[in-house]
Amino acid sequence: MAKYANCKHGRNSAFCPYGCEAVEATKKPRHAAQARERKGEHGFHGGETKQDVIDDICLLLGVRRQQVSVGSSLPSEVFRTASERLGLPYHSMPDACERIVKRAGMTWNTAFDSRGTASGGGSTVTLDGIQAVRAALRSLLA
Repeated sequence: MAKYANCKHGRNSAFCPYGCEAVEATKKPRHAAQARERKGEHGFHGGETKQDVIDDICLLLGVRRQQVSVGSSLPSEVFRTASERLGLPYHSMPDACERIVKRAGMTWNTAFDSRGTASGGGSTVTLDGIQAVRAALRSLLA
């Protein structure tokens, strides 16, 4: 089974808010909200999107919904607000996300952002990375 296999909700099993174990990769997500179709969206292959996770984070923080830009660019204001709420410094989005996840006692995986790539990737955070941030915020803001 893959290191970060999906759970029955179509999420990364390591960060499923419902505490799911990984399921066989051949199974389809059962949760209706995760199985909705989004025909015509470039690059969408099913499951949860960055926008879904950002929407959840905005709800947790009690801020208005922020839009994920073309090319999946994340709104840095959301992570700046989360950092401020937790009393953490904000230097960059990947740094802030890593600090939030570690504050919750979770592990930050180097594959969660682009800082380890040859180009540095423009300081981006992956879907798995923001899912980890959401899980961390759920525990820290509860």
